[in-house]
Amino acid sequence: MTKKSILLIQETTTEQLQALKELAPEYELIKGWETDWEDISLESIEIIYGWTGQYSKELVENEKSHLKWAQGKAAGVDFLDLEKLKQKNILLTNGSGIHSVPIAESVFGILLAYARGIQKAVKDQQTKTWDQVDELMELHGKTIMIVGTGKIGVEVGRLAKAFNMKTIGVNRSGRDVEYMDQLIKQPELVDQVKQADIVINILPHTDKTHYFFNQDTFSQMKEGTLFVNVGRGPTVKTDDLIAALDNGQLAFAGLDVFETEPLPEESALWNREDVLITPHITGIAEQFKKRLFAIFEENLKAYLAEEKLPVNLIDYDQQY
Repeated sequence: MTKKSILLIQETTTEQLQALKELAPEYELIKGWETDWEDISLESIEIIYGWTGQYSKELVENEKSHLKWAQGKAAGVDFLDLEKLKQKNILLTNGSGIHSVPIAESVFGILLAYARGIQKAVKDQQTKTWDQVDELMELHGKTIMIVGTGKIGVEVGRLAKAFNMKTIGVNRSGRDVEYMDQLIKQPELVDQVKQADIVINILPHTDKTHYFFNQDTFSQMKEGTLFVNVGRGPTVKTDDLIAALDNGQLAFAGLDVFETEPLPEESALWNREDVLITPHITGIAEQFKKRLFAIFEENLKAYLAEEKLPVNLIDYDQQY
């Protein structure tokens, strides 16, 4: 009989490794970060921790594979073959929630870099230019529309209230969410977006959200809106974003994610002074290992007890 194993792709601490040994003594623990893939028996793997798609075909499509559950490390899962995972009845959980603090902090870092002239000052410093501007924007009292009111959106809302901002949350159902002064459903965004001085995109990428932000959406924003994308790149049509910057509908775009990553050198976004680019780093968390393991540990206890996984179980029909 093939020995059951848990493949640990995400590196664990000594204490975390000991906890897994005590929780699942019947499983072999494979330290993927120090083991050559060629030496790993993929057929023995029942659980993966920290998956970002490595050996997807071998693990998912191989008829001899015994994979039953994969704990991802990212919040997004659109890069995985969700249809195949569904067909094979493989459970998938993601890292949603562990990125809420760093991403929310990054959102306000991006906004403040523009609003308080920090982005320009950094550039001026390179040429030893003293350019004391006459006007700068305050976040205080502005209306911020948070598109996607999951754990990240809630944290963005919490910080926004500290700046005395009005918060408008956008989600699929219009359900009430903490720290939101107003909630609207996604289809209502086009009609309501004129209320916002700032729009934050935190949408996952699904069939329904592909190019959610396009010419139709941007054209309804008030002139001079600030736009930040920390969701998924393909939820924004880049050409339409650039057009909205060109015509003044957007005064600024802070972008951490893109349709194509890495962002191609020939992209028109690189040289724009009204764009701030970060290389998909807003989710980097100082406490990443601790937060991800807490999700995995709670799910593992349920899995071993043959119960429904309680944290971040992906609904394949919703694609998140």
